[in-house]
Amino acid sequence: MQFTKTSLRSILLLKRLLPLLAVCWLLGSPAAQAQQNLFNIPAGDLTPARKFFFQQQTNFYSTTSFEAKNHLVYGLGRGWEVGLNVVNIKFNLAANAGQAIYVNEGDRSQPLQPLAQLTAQKFFFFSPRFKTSVGTQLGTNPVRLGRQDRRLTHFTYNTWVWEPRPHVKLVAGPYLTDWASVGAGNRAGFVAGFEYPLSRRFIAMGDFVSGSHAAAVSVLGFNYLASKRVQLCLGALLPNPGTRNSPGVVFELNLLGYDDGFEAGH
Repeated sequence: MQFTKTSLRSILLLKRLLPLLAVCWLLGSPAAQAQQNLFNIPAGDLTPARKFFFQQQTNFYSTTSFEAKNHLVYGLGRGWEVGLNVVNIKFNLAANAGQAIYVNEGDRSQPLQPLAQLTAQKFFFFSPRFKTSVGTQLGTNPVRLGRQDRRLTHFTYNTWVWEPRPHVKLVAGPYLTDWASVGAGNRAGFVAGFEYPLSRRFIAMGDFVSGSHAAAVSVLGFNYLASKRVQLCLGALLPNPGTRNSPGVVFELNLLGYDDGFEAGH
């Protein structure tokens, strides 16, 4: 069996990514805690002290093109949480793709790919139903196949959350970022999202990222409570008007380390 140069580079990239992905999967398994993200924005849920939360998200753009994102969060207490993201892992399995795992080190029209981020978030509670948080995701490109220098990226945000009862939620707030996180386009904007229960096991869910960059999309879907500790989310990915972003389908797996006793009407 013969390997092309691009195939060998893809294998090398995958070998370098495996340790980061393994950390996410191993730490995120049975100790996970409440949902951190809706689809693409922070959901405004604080991870309790000494608890983990893990989420794996895959965006499908076609039968051969998809993107993986992994989020791991640990609660420190006193309204603080920290974590690790490994995102923008883009796969293209088309026969003529040349490179199975796409690497972007310097094309400013797109964010860095792949991207590893350290995260931190601080919550302030005004009442049991109303809170705000300030957070940031600081990252860099963990893999270099060329001669480009590693670049420091950030996505910094402030969310305001109103939650009158469990799983009824509105989230909104501003953000600041740079090209390495989101690609060419605006550097400031706002995010918004919601949750609303439809039945005992189904929750309508959606979010929106404003702007004209690669992350400027909306997702509308639902969260299925498969069990008290497992949630499966499915949504339609809708590009913002005027962008070149591709539509697609989003799938998420959330693992919970506690029994979610939610029932509609309770």
